[in-house]
Amino acid sequence: MNSTNRLARISLLVTFILIGIGGFTRGSGSGYGCSDRWPLCENGLLGGLLPRGEYHMLIEWLHRWVAAIVGILILLTAISIRKNLRNNQLAKRLSVIAVVAVVIQAMIGRSVVKTDLESDLVAIHLAISMLVIALLTVIVIVVSTNKNENLEVSDSAGWSRLLALGAFGSYALLLLGAYVHNRYFSGWPLVNNQLKPELSDHYTFIHYLHRLAAGIGIFYIAYLIYSAKKRQRPRNEKLIIHLAGGAYGVNVILGGVHVFTEVSSSAVVTAHLLGACAVWVLLIASTTMSHFGMTLSKN
Repeated sequence: MNSTNRLARISLLVTFILIGIGGFTRGSGSGYGCSDRWPLCENGLLGGLLPRGEYHMLIEWLHRWVAAIVGILILLTAISIRKNLRNNQLAKRLSVIAVVAVVIQAMIGRSVVKTDLESDLVAIHLAISMLVIALLTVIVIVVSTNKNENLEVSDSAGWSRLLALGAFGSYALLLLGAYVHNRYFSGWPLVNNQLKPELSDHYTFIHYLHRLAAGIGIFYIAYLIYSAKKRQRPRNEKLIIHLAGGAYGVNVILGGVHVFTEVSSSAVVTAHLLGACAVWVLLIASTTMSHFGMTLSKN
């Protein structure tokens, strides 16, 4: 495994960890831990560079500094790609976009703190983090193929479009859930134990859409698994789609646990978010592999 490949994979892994920390930070209410100071902590040690020994401040401080590490890793990945993969125009463009996205993400993170965790900005913050990890996923696959040339599309009867539809469906599902994640609605899988609940409140409506989309998603991802076998897709691609299906199934169960615990468990919030993120990443990976006719290298 060359240095660029290794750096890209580390960036992807640490970004996944950061998303988990961010989910725990929000679920535990630790987003208020450093008050409205950014990037330092109010009344922290060394002028706010270090936190005091307070639970919520420690969690928020960890979230911010892991985010800083992610930014550095993504910048180093972009530099390494430019240096070592000069002919791989796709990897170069995606790495630059990832760097720009991280900068925008940092600015929105600052705004989230300054606006007292305003829900719309929190949702936008998560949406961009998912775009960043998707970019890193594609970069890892492109770099792992060891092809330092421009890639040509190698689609198969619209198969990659079906995968892309599943990926962006999972993205929409994730954002719907994130918007109402801290609001409790009794009953599962129904909302308020009704097949068609009162939808005049927009939070109830969004949550209803979230559960409806989750139900549709079960059938769609089962269809992808069946179609991958029927179309005799490459082994790596089928494995990734099966993993996405498994992650989706586990996450549906976690959604139920989230309701039964009355949205009170930070651990469940974190696991549910990471499960959704895993489905998104795996479907992006399978879409990329199908679209460009790639097979992952072990080198």
